[in-house]
Amino acid sequence: MHGAIDEEANQAKAVVVFQLHKSLGLSILLLSIIRLMWRWRHPPPALPSSMPAWEMRIARATHWVFYALMIAVPLSGWLYVSTQWRGDSPLNIPTLWFGTFEVPHLFGLNLLADELRAAYASLALESHELLAWSMAALLILHVAAALKHHFIHHDDVLVQMAPLLNRQPAAKEDRRRSNILRAGLVLILIAVTALIWAVLQGPAIKQSSSTTQSMGSSSASSNWKVVPENSTVRFSGVHAGLAFNGHFRRWQADINFNADDLEHSQIQGNFETASITDGIALHDETLLQEEWFDVEHYPLANYRSTRISKVREGNYIIEGLLTIKEQTLEVPSLSLILENEQMSINGSVEIDRTLANLGMESDPDAEYVSRNIRVDINIQALALSSN
Repeated sequence: MHGAIDEEANQAKAVVVFQLHKSLGLSILLLSIIRLMWRWRHPPPALPSSMPAWEMRIARATHWVFYALMIAVPLSGWLYVSTQWRGDSPLNIPTLWFGTFEVPHLFGLNLLADELRAAYASLALESHELLAWSMAALLILHVAAALKHHFIHHDDVLVQMAPLLNRQPAAKEDRRRSNILRAGLVLILIAVTALIWAVLQGPAIKQSSSTTQSMGSSSASSNWKVVPENSTVRFSGVHAGLAFNGHFRRWQADINFNADDLEHSQIQGNFETASITDGIALHDETLLQEEWFDVEHYPLANYRSTRISKVREGNYIIEGLLTIKEQTLEVPSLSLILENEQMSINGSVEIDRTLANLGMESDPDAEYVSRNIRVDINIQALALSSN
């Protein structure tokens, strides 16, 4: 994962695997805590009396170390991603649990100064790797010891660990409990498999076929009314090597246009930044964050025309300015066409996101998200006098 995220050809796959890795780790953390709570009320079977005292002490210690590692490994990973830091720079990417909800960051680590974020990220990552390798080594020793007891000492240690190996006749009540346990394990396996399949299919990563339409509207002061079902403001670009296409669900256009008075004609638009979406849950969560659209402080992006010029009868060119997070960008030309009492405004604009201060903390060099974002505007409106 760490290598693939830096390779353009494999970035998209790495993003999927990272999210799956984090979702599984958090699930293991929760299940391990539940298992530990259950363990307090249900002591394990007694070890064979033939085992030496020192071996019993090691066995019990191994069990408790396993519990500690089952909690410490995913917790250290959670601490690492909470810093929102990777290598020498920030990497502000939310953790979506199987694409359903965003997992909060621990202890506000993502809000600390860069030096502290880097230090804590390094410590947490090194701890995560060391603990994971320690658990793998302990697992190998644990399995080897269990096999030793089964094939060399011929005792019941492995049978107690794996009840399916127990071939002794069981009482009716024991068989019933065993069947319930097996059925539960099968259901859990099916549920986990379904979750993994759903993530790999990509509801949180790949683009969904969203049917949500742009909710364009007109203000009360307009002399033209937007036709919402025929109007969209869309954007497109590339993330991790894969193209994305999105739109604003809620926006408003204020169209005051008079072909005989172009000097005083003006077109304005307000776009609710919180309504931005491309159907990819990971993107939708990220776009709302402070380094992107910062919807808490900048709920609107604004467009206003600065000049409307006539090309020929019924055909006009609109020049204007787009303001995002107090950064004002020129929008060179949109086409306005009049036909009877109908208006259409169309055009495609390339927005340099570095000039709009979008994603400049995590991705200033456009390693993950394309620097130029294309915005396609298609608006149809009717003269209010014709309604």
